[in-house]
Formats: sequence, structure tokens, C-alpha cells
Amino acid sequence: MAEATPTPAPAKPKRPLPLSRQMVNAQTAKAYEDAWKAAEEGKPIGWSTAIFCQEICEVFDIPILYPENNCATLSARHIGDPYIAHAEGELAYPINICSYSRLNIGYADTLLKHPEQIPHEAPYLPRPTFLLLTNNSCTQLMKWYEQLSEMFDIPIFFMDTLFNYYEEEPKPHKIKYVRSQIENYIKNMEKFLGRKFDWEKFEEVQKISQENCRLFDEIVALNQRKPAPMSGFDLFNYMSCLVICRGKRSTTEIFKQLKKEVEEHIANNTSTFPAEEKYRVHWEGIACWPNLGYNLKTLKNYNVNAVMNGYVTAWDVLYNPGNMDEMAKAYQCSSTNSFSTPAIMDKRVASIKDYGCDGMLCHVNRSCKLMTFHIHVGREIVDEKAHVPVATFDGDQSDPRIFNEAQFETRLQGLVEIMKEKKEEEANG
Repeated sequence: MAEATPTPAPAKPKRPLPLSRQMVNAQTAKAYEDAWKAAEEGKPIGWSTAIFCQEICEVFDIPILYPENNCATLSARHIGDPYIAHAEGELAYPINICSYSRLNIGYADTLLKHPEQIPHEAPYLPRPTFLLLTNNSCTQLMKWYEQLSEMFDIPIFFMDTLFNYYEEEPKPHKIKYVRSQIENYIKNMEKFLGRKFDWEKFEEVQKISQENCRLFDEIVALNQRKPAPMSGFDLFNYMSCLVICRGKRSTTEIFKQLKKEVEEHIANNTSTFPAEEKYRVHWEGIACWPNLGYNLKTLKNYNVNAVMNGYVTAWDVLYNPGNMDEMAKAYQCSSTNSFSTPAIMDKRVASIKDYGCDGMLCHVNRSCKLMTFHIHVGREIVDEKAHVPVATFDGDQSDPRIFNEAQFETRLQGLVEIMKEKKEEEANG
């Protein structure tokens, strides 16, 4: 008699997305829809580096999309690998350059040579008519965007910022230097577009931008509570609002809704972290976008919540609306990659203390050499000043070949053992 085929267990239903996440998805879809519509109508659209003065194009009402953000999305959805392979294969780009650049250049070449393969919808980028570039987070961006400019035969609007070495505050001449470039950029955009810049609208957009940045800071600060009302990885989902729509009212509404949801978690003593929070860590570095699900699942299995991440706070560019010097300073100093290792790690130490972290988990990102250098040198500063254990693991922001699941779990397991021992010692006096 034949054995009966076992009935498969029903799939576990997915937890419905909160309203704030649905609003994020709708906003992102509209940003791409607007860009594709403009491209199809022959209107100007731009590709921009992540921490550029987006308030200016907001005033001109020009769609701007962000290749770094786009690469993160394509990688998280596991549809970026063919573009990386194309860049390394036919285009002969080496593996040791940034995987964002490889992915985007591979995509750009496909967009140029095989446009029929590109769907006219998110998360796919339409062909740009100009580029916006600043080097406040990475100098490799300059070579990446120079290549895009040559491929598409389009202009670059470049804002140069200066590294701050051991300065707590940039010197006045540096602020003047960046301000002059912002003002020159506005003049050049007026010439490029053939229309005048609206300075009154500019100040209104600045006010919206600053309200959004402050709202996000308030939301992140709510995770200081123990246990935290959010999984720290949730912040990766919301930071995109500041990257692509910092000057829009739709972002304001998203953050107000998110803050309401987080405050409800606090009132109900609940959390979006899907397990008991036994340990709190500061996650250092960009996310491993292709491996984000595995990272979160493994952290959950060890009851570790990455409650804080310095990367997600790089987008809250704070200044007083109307003050061009403050704006110039904010854009020069927004990325921690523009500061020395001691200055950055002092910020991390402060966060570890403010958020009551038991340890620090660092992503040694093959693509981001400067950030990786900070981690290797800075872990001793964290150990000395914050008195918490630090663990590192190898990975990449877009290239899944670098990450190793076994290594990640082993490193996390070792960190948990040290944090547990430290907690027991403290409990026993």
C-alpha cells in the first residue's frame, strides 16, 4: 500500500506592513513614476549622489533619483547581480572598486545598449540628462560619475567638499568655499534650465527639509528606551525618505505617522523587534543589502537588537533655513567619512552610551574602504572609552560573494558570549 503524501505545513502569514511603511512604498513609487514620466516627455531628470543639496532641484521641480539608494534596493531584492557581472565581464571593471559603482555602471550600459530590457517603473532608473555630484562621503564617487557623464554624454554639477582631519568644526574658509559652490551651482542650473531660481520657494523647501530631519532624529532617539520600541533594522527602511525626498511634505507625513506608531509601541510595551531583547548593539557601517534578511534573522535568534546605527543618521542635514553658511557647513559635515577616525569614534562612543548598548557589531564593507579603515582603527577607541566589546564581520553593500553566513553567526555568537559574561559580572558586583 502506498504511503500517503504528507500535507505540507501552511506557510506562516507575513506580518502586514504598518501604515508608515506603506506610505514609504507609495512615495518611492511616485518618485520613480515622476522620473519616468519626465524622461518619456523629454524633460530633464537627474541622477545624484546621496548627500547633495537636493533642496535646489526641489525648487526647480525636477525629478532626481539616487543611484546609491537604487543599488541598495536592487541588491536587497536580489536583482542587482547581473549588472555587477556585466560590469566585471564585458566592461572589465575590477572587483576591488565599489560594488555600487559596478552595479550602477553595469545597469547604465544595459540602459544605453538594451533599453527594451528595462521596465519603466520602480526600482529601475530612467536615463538621466544631468548628474549631481559631491564628494562629502566618498572620493570614488568622482570617478564613478565621470564615467556616467562620458557614457551618457551629459554634464556634471559638482560640489567639492574638504576633509576635516582633526577639526571638531570646519574652518571658516572651508565653509565659504562650499557656500560659493552651492551659489555657483544655482547659477549654473539657471543657465542649464533657462529659468530663474525662486529664492522664496527655496526657503520654504529648506523649512520642510529641516522639519523632516528633526522628526527623524526624534524617532531614532525613541530607541534609547529599554527595551527598544523598534528593531534597529527598521531605520534602514525609513532613511530612504531623507535620501530621495528630504524636501517633500510627503516625508513629513510619513515621519509623523511613524512617530505615532513608535509611541504606541512604547505605550503598549511592544516592539517591532521580533524577539526578546536581551542584548543591544550599535551596528557600524552600511547594511549588507543582499543579506539583510539573514542578518536580522540571526540577530533575532541570539536576542540581539541593533538599536542604533550611525549610517542612518548621515542624512539628517541640519541647519537654520535661510542661512547659507550653515547649509554649506551641514553638507560638508553630514557624512562621517569626511572626518578623522577619532572624531567619528567619539560620536560612536556617545551613541553607545546614549542608547545603552552592550556591544558594537561592525560590518567590514569591502566596497567602502574609508569606513572599513575607521572600524579597524577605531574599535580600540570604542573599547577604551565605551568599555564594550567590539566584533567585526566581512561583507559588502551589494556584492553577495563577500558575505559568509557561518562567519557572521560565529562572530555574533562570540560577541554574545562576551556581552553575557560582562552582564553577569556586573550583576554579581
